[in-house]
Amino acid sequence: MRTSKYASLAVSIGIALLISGISGCLPGPYCVGEPDSLFSEYHLMWDMVNSHYACFFAKEDVDWDQSLQTYKSAAENLKNETELFDLCLELMGELEDQNLSIRNSVGTRLESWNQGAFVNWTYEVWRRYIESYSPDTVVVFHAYGAITFKPTNYDTLGYMYISDLGDGYGISSFYNMTYVIKDCRGLILDLRMCSESGSAYNAYTACGRFIKVRELGYYEVFRTGPGRNDMGEMRGVLASRNASWQYTEPIVLLTGRGTQGAAEQLVLLLRTQQHVTVIGDTTAGFANPAVSFNLTNGCTIEIPEMVTYSPDTTLILNSGIAPDIFIPVSEADLEAGVDPVFDAALGIITQ
Repeated sequence: MRTSKYASLAVSIGIALLISGISGCLPGPYCVGEPDSLFSEYHLMWDMVNSHYACFFAKEDVDWDQSLQTYKSAAENLKNETELFDLCLELMGELEDQNLSIRNSVGTRLESWNQGAFVNWTYEVWRRYIESYSPDTVVVFHAYGAITFKPTNYDTLGYMYISDLGDGYGISSFYNMTYVIKDCRGLILDLRMCSESGSAYNAYTACGRFIKVRELGYYEVFRTGPGRNDMGEMRGVLASRNASWQYTEPIVLLTGRGTQGAAEQLVLLLRTQQHVTVIGDTTAGFANPAVSFNLTNGCTIEIPEMVTYSPDTTLILNSGIAPDIFIPVSEADLEAGVDPVFDAALGIITQ
């Protein structure tokens, strides 16, 4: 995590003061109030997004300078931190990016915007399925987990889920967990619940357990300069093997609108392999993992500093990644305790 509180804002103010030869509050965007005031914090958040956000080039309909002014009056009358965060989330919501978020002092992630798309899984239905196929499993929802089960008249299958490719992910513990499925004849790998922004590096290491052939997974492009559209060159990221062994039996990969950030990069890496079939729904379309910056009182702001393109150079932002096989799911299905995506995966893996 980077400690960058007031860094870019302080530089801007300092230069302006030196040039003007005066002290005190300058007019225009440099007028940020007293140090550590709520208005100053509001301006800091705008400045940090302005300095680091990598997706401005795809948000041409948003006037970010005007957005600062739109909420200025409300920012000058903030009474507490809760109002500050609410206002800043509204401000960042102008950019309509689910990975632009604030994490409060107790670790709760607050999205600035959510597209409100239907998500093709629920925890309760998921828990009942796990209990049904693996009655001896104590169901605890961690960052990732794995079980084995044996359908009637079929060899042992594996099921794995990943819900967090961010702070909850650890390379060693993830690899150790995968030993559970090492001898299974097939694997269902579930990313439908992986909705944190996560880390591109974590996606890269996670894929390595399942890679048979080295292939181009996606391109990444980072913001490289102070200009909002200062973007670097495309850099290819290869799906590559790592760890002491690879699982190369058939894999059915489950995706949906809740598959977001680094999880989408993991989908792009895994779908390069012939033994992987992606089913479910299109991913969220926010494959731009965020970097955390410190704010006040142990809180952080999470800002994407890069964007992802598919191998055919399609920008994943907003479009998402379509599955190989679309599986329709309705609210009625989930209310009835039915998971059509899991059922379809089981049918594919046992055929």
